This record gives sequence, structure tokens and C-alpha cells, in this order.
Amino acid sequence: MAGSALALWLARKGFTPTIVDSAPGPRAEGDHVEVSRRGMELLDRMGQGEQVRALGSNHTQIRNHISGRTTPILLPFDPGSVMIRHDHLVRVLREEADRLSDVRIERLDGDTVTGLTEDEDGVNVTFAHAPTRRFDLVVGADGLYSPVRRLAFEGPDENRLRRLEANVATFETPNVLGTQDSLSWHTWPHRGCVAATLPDNERLYVVLMMRDRFPVLPGSLDQGALHRLVQEFFGADKWCMPKLLAAMRETEVTVNPSTQVRMNVWSSGRVVLVGDAAYCPDQLSGQGPGTALIGALALAGELAYADGDHGRAYFSYEAAVRPTVREAQAVAPQSVETGAPEVEPYEMWVRERAEAALSRGTRLMNRLGFRPAKDPVGEEFALERYATMFDDRIRTA
Repeated sequence: MAGSALALWLARKGFTPTIVDSAPGPRAEGDHVEVSRRGMELLDRMGQGEQVRALGSNHTQIRNHISGRTTPILLPFDPGSVMIRHDHLVRVLREEADRLSDVRIERLDGDTVTGLTEDEDGVNVTFAHAPTRRFDLVVGADGLYSPVRRLAFEGPDENRLRRLEANVATFETPNVLGTQDSLSWHTWPHRGCVAATLPDNERLYVVLMMRDRFPVLPGSLDQGALHRLVQEFFGADKWCMPKLLAAMRETEVTVNPSTQVRMNVWSSGRVVLVGDAAYCPDQLSGQGPGTALIGALALAGELAYADGDHGRAYFSYEAAVRPTVREAQAVAPQSVETGAPEVEPYEMWVRERAEAALSRGTRLMNRLGFRPAKDPVGEEFALERYATMFDDRIRTA
């Protein structure tokens, strides 16, 4: 996502980017991601916001299920964010690039970077399959476990990963809850569940949070073991968990540790990182796509402002984006604490009753005309500074 957006904006300013993607072509499926309010504002300015909204889910209600209640507490919900499949969002960016005749973007699909050798004038890049190539600059926009990051930055890469002591299981299933345009959630001590409706309300995207100090790393367990792990955590729970677990057993589940990337600096020589590779805020934050789009815009803008002087551009890019990253990375720890609280059962009972009282106050305020505060992450990002550079593609207000 960050790479596609960055390539599009760089090409519009006269650069000739090459995208290297390990996938052999556009993906036909993928996890669902949440584009934050600020990320959607950026897409609106690009003219692609409505297309993203049409492909995504717009939730208008939160259904808070509290133990001992036969009906959920219903709350209005208008965060300005949109849930969309990752591959659909990338496709929107690709199609925008393909539509513009003056944009020059080269693609190397089905390949990966295996080596970086830098000198004063450029970087020699070796690939798993393609011949060695030389580039002026290299951008690692290759995700949480970035190969470019491991190649360009010294020291153990594990030291840059901050585990939040929770594993997160996700899967897609038919809408066994029968809800519409809503997020349904329930918490228990050390675990929690969020079930979000997808477009047309025929399917659900289920997120299960499990407190655990031992991370389940990608590829470490097969599907049978992952199903058993989730069953062990939630098998005795009521609410709608029996339905959801039965649906889970009929599909593929993904389990990943709740993880952030924390780095003191995002560049090394001519190499720079953007998106999750540099500052992953964790999937539970709902801020990953938004910060990736913001970072890509800032990096493209600063490289254009500096006329390709990477030293100046990289410094200014970090200065512009770090405040937003700090805000985004503060969200996930709170999400873990709220969604899978480390409490005893009696403490959970007290907490749920406090949530019920707060919900009643929120509904009263809503009836009086007050609206809940909007997501503040990225509010101070200088969008206008970069929007003026791309007036030919980003609409001004």
C-alpha cells in the first residue's frame, strides 16, 4: 500500500520508480484493514475516497455485549474510517497509476531484494531472480518483517519489534450473527472478540484477541494447531462464541502477534523506510493504512521539494511524520487493554457495569446533539503542505 502510493506520487513529480513485489501479480484476496479518518481525508483529496468507500464497509453502530444482558448496548458510530480489503485498496492505487498516461512506473513482480551495496552515487540491488540493478535510492515499503530493513540497518532486527503480549486471530465467515453495518464486541478476562460486518452484510470479519506473552510467529503452526489454540482460549465462552468457533473451523484462520516497529531513525544512507517497515502501529490500532498513506505522501513531497537530495528529504520526512506515528502507536496498547483486559472475573464484572453506565451517558449526549470526538491521529499532519504539490491530482477544498 505505502509502496503503491509512493510510486504514484513520485511518478507524478517526474521520478521513475520501480516497484518490487514478492507476489507474482495483484492479489485476489487479503486481510481487511481499516483506513483511518485522516487517511480517508487524504484519499478524498486524491479523488479516490468515494471509490474506497464503495469497496469497503461503513459501520454506523457499535453493539457492546455485556455479560448478563440479553440484548447489547447500542451506540452510534461514525469514526470517519473505512474497513476495506488490503488488496482492494492497493488495486485502487494501481488503477489510478494505469489511468494516467504520463506516469512511468516499472514493476518487478514475483521477486525480492536479497542484497544492497551502496556507494556515493547509488545503490546496487541484487534480487532473488532478476539481474542486479543500480538505483539512486531504495525505499523499504515491505511490511512488518521488512527484508530491506534487515539488509540496510545493523543489529538484530528483533530489537526493532515491540511485542504487545497478545496474539490476534482473524478469519472471515458468513454472517452468523445477522447484524448489519455494525461492530459487535465482547470481552472476557485476558481475551476478547470483535465481529465486523463486511459490505452487503453477508459476511463477518472476526478479530479475536488473546493475551499471551509467547508470540505465535507466522508459519510456526499449521491450521489444525491454530484452530486448537483459538478453541482453547474461547471454547468455554458463551455469547455467540459457539457459532463463531463453529464457523472458524470451516475456514482458514490467521494468527499473528500484536507487534509494533519502533526505530530511532528510518533511513540509512540512500535507503529509507516507509509504512509498516518503519513504524508499524499494530493491526489492533486501525492506524496502519492511514500512517502508511501519510508517510508515503510526505516522503514523495519532501523528495520533490529537495529535488532528489535524499539527505535533506529523509530528515524532513521524519520530522513531518513522527508526531502522527507517536499518536498512532499509542492506540494499540490501549486497544489490547480494552479488548483483552488482564483482570480477574470480579474485576471484569465491575468494568462491564462501568462501561454500561458510560454507554448510557453517551447515548444521552447523542440525543442532546453532542457527537463523540473524532479520531485525532494525524490531525496535526501538514496535509496542505503536500497537497499543493499535487494539485494536478489532489483536489483542493
